[in-house]
Amino acid sequence: MPQVLDTIEGYIAKVRKKDTIFIGFSPAYAKVFMDIPIDDDSSFGWLSKENVNWDRREEFQQFMADTMPEIKLTDVYDNVPVSYIQWQFLGTIAIDVEIDSPEYNNINDRYEDANGEPYSLDAVVYIMKYEDALKAYEKRKALEDEDY
Repeated sequence: MPQVLDTIEGYIAKVRKKDTIFIGFSPAYAKVFMDIPIDDDSSFGWLSKENVNWDRREEFQQFMADTMPEIKLTDVYDNVPVSYIQWQFLGTIAIDVEIDSPEYNNINDRYEDANGEPYSLDAVVYIMKYEDALKAYEKRKALEDEDY
């Protein structure tokens, strides 16, 4: 059944209202945001659901259910440039934990090394600051309002 999802910045700006971590499962998306060259010639290839490691996403959800079932997980659209109007759901999940909490550290230890580098681009933890999310959300909303 179809469902309406918010963008990560919209979720943070309207719901969490604080710095938030989220996890993505697309190596192509991770490369774009880490300034690593991608092999895809199309300008939107990095936003293809074909690049998502759905098995790693399922593994993450199981890990959270087994170890931290009280933590709220929310499916969200990824953070993309404001000029993008449509893109596919890439499996990204917002994670309602406090930054530097034991739960946060547990998640980071599982997916990042001591230097904060991801063990794999198939599961990358990101942090978005509330102020950045609010700016991006307001900018995107202004563009949408302009179109209507």
